[in-house]
Amino acid sequence: MARFATVRELKNQTTALIREAEKGKAVVVTRRGKPVATLRPFAQKDLEGKDRYPTTAFETLRKEILSKYPELGKESPEQARREFERITRKIRRSLPFKTWREMDRFAKGDRYGFTR
Repeated sequence: MARFATVRELKNQTTALIREAEKGKAVVVTRRGKPVATLRPFAQKDLEGKDRYPTTAFETLRKEILSKYPELGKESPEQARREFERITRKIRRSLPFKTWREMDRFAKGDRYGFTR
């Protein structure tokens, strides 16, 4: 069972809450009674590829492409990522955006960066 802690408790008892997470217990941080964040034990797999490819965006795009072009599913994930990097480098030269996030915000009409 997860432990619930308010934002104030997180601020005042950060070390104790981190120790609980280290022991394997998840901590759900709430603000005004609603969950806003989770503090959970670290696993090495959390780092694998997450920084370079946000799971939701990459996997969503991959599923959409595979539904239209099933023959591409024969590639290994590593080959697909290399191809993704190659295409990204190629089109990045012609885009006025520095990052995919910036382009995504523009596409959503978010001029002020309120979306994630």
